[in-house]
Amino acid sequence: MATQSQHTMAATPKTAKVALRKQAKALRAALPERYRLDAAERLSGHARPLLDSLTQGGTVGLYWPLDGELDSRFLLPLIDRLGLTAALPVVTDRDGPLIFRVFALGDPLKDGPFGTRQPGAEAPSVEPDMLFVPLLAFDAGCYRLGYGGGYYDRTLAGFTSVRAFGLAFSAQLVDIMPREPHDIPLHGVLTEEGLVLPGHRHPDI
Repeated sequence: MATQSQHTMAATPKTAKVALRKQAKALRAALPERYRLDAAERLSGHARPLLDSLTQGGTVGLYWPLDGELDSRFLLPLIDRLGLTAALPVVTDRDGPLIFRVFALGDPLKDGPFGTRQPGAEAPSVEPDMLFVPLLAFDAGCYRLGYGGGYYDRTLAGFTSVRAFGLAFSAQLVDIMPREPHDIPLHGVLTEEGLVLPGHRHPDI
């Protein structure tokens, strides 16, 4: 992604994020469909070492993709083969954190806020051992730019022992990320090129 303009960098972090969100959404929307699919299909190979670190029966938080997000559902077959449990986020309070409910392919889902799909109350709630989160942009420090609702900020603040990784296309990497005091860096970002760790770009794993 192109470096932000001097005007954007000189703005307050909050206003700079607004400008960067617009730019990041446009960039992601322009990615070819074939590229998106290829990227999603490559996820399992890159995610395998991370998922192998979990004990059998561990829980992995995913998300239902929206607006061209990298599709975390491509990890579901691998999660099942490894004897792990998948879960999807559920919005219960627009000012609170997300909760996660167990999900497997074929389970019924209901409509959630913002066009999301989420498990119903009959699905058990769990705290993930590992979390994969969507984003609009990320930097080399693995700080993420979300949509501005604060859901994942509030969620990650409460999940202090959970390893959280972003899922993104490599094109979503930016040179400079506006930061505010509440921003929490991810443990890494998984792209179609591999795993980005804080301070590194696509090291071998």
